[in-house]
Amino acid sequence: MSYRHNIMVAAFASALVLGLSPASAQKYPDRSIEIIVPFNPGGGADSSQRTFNKFAEPIVGKSLVVVNKAGAGGTRGWAEFVRKKADGYTMAIVTPPFNVIPALARPKQTGYTLDQFTNICIYAVVPDVLLVRSESKWKTFDDLVKDAKTRPGKLKVANTGKLGADLMTTLLIEDASGIKMTKVPFTGGSKSFKAILSGTVDVMVGSAKFATKGKGRLRTLGITSKKRAAGLSDIPTFTELGYNVVSERFRAFAGPKGLSKKVVDYWGGVCEKVVKNSDFRAAMKKIGQPAQYRGPAEAQASINGMAKRMKALVEKYDLAK
Repeated sequence: MSYRHNIMVAAFASALVLGLSPASAQKYPDRSIEIIVPFNPGGGADSSQRTFNKFAEPIVGKSLVVVNKAGAGGTRGWAEFVRKKADGYTMAIVTPPFNVIPALARPKQTGYTLDQFTNICIYAVVPDVLLVRSESKWKTFDDLVKDAKTRPGKLKVANTGKLGADLMTTLLIEDASGIKMTKVPFTGGSKSFKAILSGTVDVMVGSAKFATKGKGRLRTLGITSKKRAAGLSDIPTFTELGYNVVSERFRAFAGPKGLSKKVVDYWGGVCEKVVKNSDFRAAMKKIGQPAQYRGPAEAQASINGMAKRMKALVEKYDLAK
């Protein structure tokens, strides 16, 4: 056999090991890539992924096409995503704990398990906020608490999905303050935002993006970060208000189960370059979603840790069905 033949055989074998075709093994990516966002356009996850794509495309050299597949608090889109071919051409944003809680609480109905995701990186860590309309009689969170205690269950709070990050934060707020609100689920943050603006609900719990988006129309009564957030320094943390409420959600990038190490490493590198870009960090700060890079190993460890904490909440509040 010729030397050239041996090289070709070796390259073909390597491609099979990596789960790639010989052509794609030589160059990835060689065409546009679909990025599934399982929420409506305009929400926190959608905005963060579109911002990420804007800075990633020049690095990748191919189009990153957002495909919105909203429904069931994100689970519909993720259930479809995990069944896609793990070739690196269909990727997704995952937003723990949004994709974590349903898999823990309702594994049969959710349509996926957590081990069906190849988590590649975390590119932002986002706190939650509690919002009311600017004309509301509640000037502070304590005002809301006092009123809610006189009318248990009367205040309506908008959440994204029935088992998402918003619900968990709402439960933490209720637990810490001793109030009870009626949860109203919407298919995405943008729908919750419209509901609070229109008066369909009294309160909204959502990502910090909406504190920025709602300025002038909404009043933010508290934020769930450990310390005041950059760009939102006028908003008190629940901790400084005397309530033990600290929670965060991740903006993470993932592929389906079985994604090759080559593709994982490729996107891990892209994520790191994007987050190091000062313009990207400024753009994420502007939409209330602080950029932070955690590579493949650290991202997976962070998500595993969150899953453990969320499992405890699911059990505490008897959310499993």
